[in-house]
Amino acid sequence: MQRLSRQVAERPDLRQRLNEYIEKQLQRSERLRLLLWLAWPGFISAGILVSAFCFSLLFLPSSQHLPVSLWIVIMALAALRLLSLGLSELHHRLGQLLPAQLAQRHFRWALHLTPGNAEIYCNWGQLLRQSGDPDQALSLFERARILQPDDDMAYVQMAYLALSRDDWREASRLFDLAYRLRRGVAWNDLPDRLSELSPAPPRPRPIHTSLTKLQHDAQQLEFLLQGSYLPERFGRLLQAYQELLRQHSEQGPALSLSSSQMAPIQLIYGRNVYISPVPAFPREVLNPQHHPKQIEADYLNSDPACVIVDDLLLPDACEALLHFCQKSTIWHDDSRPGGYLGAYLDDGFSCDLLYQIALELRDALPQVFKGLPLKHMWAYKYDSQREGIGIHADGAAINVNFWITPDQANLDPEHGGLLIYPVRAPADWSFAEYNQDTAKAEAMVKGLDPIRVPYRQNRAVIFDSRLFHATDNFRFRDDYLMRRINITLLYGR
Repeated sequence: MQRLSRQVAERPDLRQRLNEYIEKQLQRSERLRLLLWLAWPGFISAGILVSAFCFSLLFLPSSQHLPVSLWIVIMALAALRLLSLGLSELHHRLGQLLPAQLAQRHFRWALHLTPGNAEIYCNWGQLLRQSGDPDQALSLFERARILQPDDDMAYVQMAYLALSRDDWREASRLFDLAYRLRRGVAWNDLPDRLSELSPAPPRPRPIHTSLTKLQHDAQQLEFLLQGSYLPERFGRLLQAYQELLRQHSEQGPALSLSSSQMAPIQLIYGRNVYISPVPAFPREVLNPQHHPKQIEADYLNSDPACVIVDDLLLPDACEALLHFCQKSTIWHDDSRPGGYLGAYLDDGFSCDLLYQIALELRDALPQVFKGLPLKHMWAYKYDSQREGIGIHADGAAINVNFWITPDQANLDPEHGGLLIYPVRAPADWSFAEYNQDTAKAEAMVKGLDPIRVPYRQNRAVIFDSRLFHATDNFRFRDDYLMRRINITLLYGR
């Protein structure tokens, strides 16, 4: 295979695309700066008018009061408030676009204008965490938590900070708390968790959802009822799901449901209904028959950087993860096309066994992972035959992708796995560009032959996160327990 650097160099459009991206970001920040230049004079003018009116009213005789009506002053006060909110948002957005030193100045201005804004504290703290100032970041996250103790945002950021410090127990605790604040307490956790904060059931409201999400949730609910994981009274909610699916089975994959249509399932839709507890094992879970030195050599000598590891986990560990993914109601993300649902570290996909696997992998292959902390992890669960995830790259250093559904589910054993292309995403691309802009990624890999890794249960693919990759075509049995499930661990800073 040709050297990766040579393949990149041979792409004449690469430098052009990089320049286009940089120009786009500069134009976006310039537009925000222009809006700031236009908004600040209005803010100052309204402030001067209100201040002058108040001064004349309090300290000058009535004959010398400003010839301004009270109505105009009220309008100026309203404009002052709206402009302060608008300016805060502009500074906030600029802070998210600019380099760290300039960004901090804009975050400070944003907080001067809206001093109690917990979101700004969190985003500023996230910037500091990524810039290598964890102590100051933690201080900002704590302020956000105090300002909004019932919101999960600060807890999620504190959890990522703990993860970057390799304190996975604290990270697990904080992710767990954040998930319960966002999604509620699971039915099977109620006896132990009743005293913890839990949001009230949401009121019925219109939502945008998908047939993929509704079909999966109905199948999962039926599975949990059949296994007696949930009490029989949840059966009426299953009937409500089935009726909703009958009404909308002829519509497209995307659905918009009114408040009245959502009302029968609102109690559990998007909620934390059931969590299958999966603690860490009292022993190692990686297959001891592997030869770590050989795996490291294969990875370091491959171009592109990629190695396949079969039978990654001991069978009982793989089975425990499969049960966790089949039973836990953590599959909330249906925002992307392709007929699959996502579960993420900061939204329910967190258990001690996953952290144990991540740490054992890093310790077993030090030449591959080079001490990098676990950065993120997620799982995707698929329909029996759809497109899957399109071409993309990830924002980390090392990817570990492995599958846990039994092989008998796969109707096409030569496919159903992963395609890895021998070209890396440019370092200057934004996350949205290399992870979500499929058309741009497809243009980058046009004409290149991918490495095809067929699907196998308990097979792992370890590769450079910046390599473009995609789900291979797949056909799986049309059964809830046979749904294709892949798990991804990301390492990096």
